[in-house]
Amino acid sequence: MGFIEAILLAMLQGATEFLPISSSGHLILGERFLGIEEPQLLFSVTLHLGTLLAVMLYYRREIMTSVTDVVAAAADGLQERSIGAFRLHAGARLALLLVLATLPTAVVGLGIDRVLDPGEGAEVISPAMMPMVICVSLILTGFILFSMRFYNDAKRPERGGNWTLWNITPGVAILIGLAQGLAALPGFSRSGLTIAAALWLGAEREESAHFSFLLSIPAVLGALILKFDPALFAGVDGGRTALVYGVSALVAGVIGYVSIIWLVGLLKRAQFHHFAWYCWIVGAGGLLALGMMS
Repeated sequence: MGFIEAILLAMLQGATEFLPISSSGHLILGERFLGIEEPQLLFSVTLHLGTLLAVMLYYRREIMTSVTDVVAAAADGLQERSIGAFRLHAGARLALLLVLATLPTAVVGLGIDRVLDPGEGAEVISPAMMPMVICVSLILTGFILFSMRFYNDAKRPERGGNWTLWNITPGVAILIGLAQGLAALPGFSRSGLTIAAALWLGAEREESAHFSFLLSIPAVLGALILKFDPALFAGVDGGRTALVYGVSALVAGVIGYVSIIWLVGLLKRAQFHHFAWYCWIVGAGGLLALGMMS
């Protein structure tokens, strides 16, 4: 893979990681149409690390608040011998909600991964079929996103109680986590599924994006840890590869940071559903192109 191809894929990763259009699906399709036959797993991990750092930088205040509040709540809880102290600190409450949402994500996501890749020579979906599956999934994602056109803020349920955080309760957090787990299916957008689920479950527009992006941190970090293998570095030709991968990660991170800002703005203006048209065009166009290439 040359430098130009690497930068193009980095731009693709940065633009699609947080926008509701499936970054993994776009990377696979991008590699296919750039003529890259073998999956570049180490390169993919590097790009995801770049966008992970971008979201952590964007939400650095929320992360620091959660860390300090968890410490304060733990100290209060030890003193009072009760976990009720976590309800009194917004950052600690957010951390617990993210943990609750991450658990079903891990269960569903790992289950889907085992079904899709059960072992050598036993793939349910062959690599040759994957681009077609991704295109179909993008079309289905488009319908999910288009449903947001009918979302009415006036009908959003109001919730009360100490557990309320941006209208996200423990039960709502678990359901959002399930939606994130389903995004392990190739071509389904993680941010699209989680934000749509949060909105339909009564979360506020801007805060649904905040929770979705913060929820991506443990999900992506966990996936990177599971994928890490020293064997990935075998055959890497030292300095040049490190430079290409480093620049690519930086490009992905910068574009990812801008994408977060843009998406939050679109949610504020109730324009989230417009991404449905993109998913439909890319999905249908990809199926047409794949048919012509076969």
